[in-house]
Amino acid sequence: MNIESLYEQTLVVRSQIGDTEAFAELFSIYNPRMAAFVERMTRGLPDQVVDFLQEIWILIFHQLPRLRDPALFRSWAFRIARDRIFREYRKRRLNLISLHEIDDSSIQASDISFSRDEKEQMDRCLTALSVEHREVLLLRFFEDLSYEEIGRITGVTVGTVRSRVHYAKQALKKLWQGKLI
Repeated sequence: MNIESLYEQTLVVRSQIGDTEAFAELFSIYNPRMAAFVERMTRGLPDQVVDFLQEIWILIFHQLPRLRDPALFRSWAFRIARDRIFREYRKRRLNLISLHEIDDSSIQASDISFSRDEKEQMDRCLTALSVEHREVLLLRFFEDLSYEEIGRITGVTVGTVRSRVHYAKQALKKLWQGKLI
């Protein structure tokens, strides 16, 4: 355990006993990351990011005393965000169906720097993915969460997370190469 995660756990415990300054610091640490996640996950729900963020942080604040393990705060908080977003998708009956099976060719990781146009293209490609695929890619590669943490957030097994990441990368590759967006 590093000093940073120990400090965050201390903030969580202090927040659980009513220390509003500790909660404000947790908020300042996690809100930018939470905002990026919510913004990318709600592309089909325009103008909802601020409202979702507010609701999510209110839920986190009220449910925080029930969190048993302060070390799990990050995955627990992202689970609350995910659940809120998915409730909205279900309410609006938006598409939650995964993409069809995609060619199983391997993807090579590389050190590439993206131009502004390429970043915009990547954003469009991510938006075109199914919600489940977008979610696992964002949590894995933008939030750098482990497969186990993603499993806790999404409520699925590690094997299912690995499968979703695999097929999401395949779908993203197909969209990127085909410039279908």
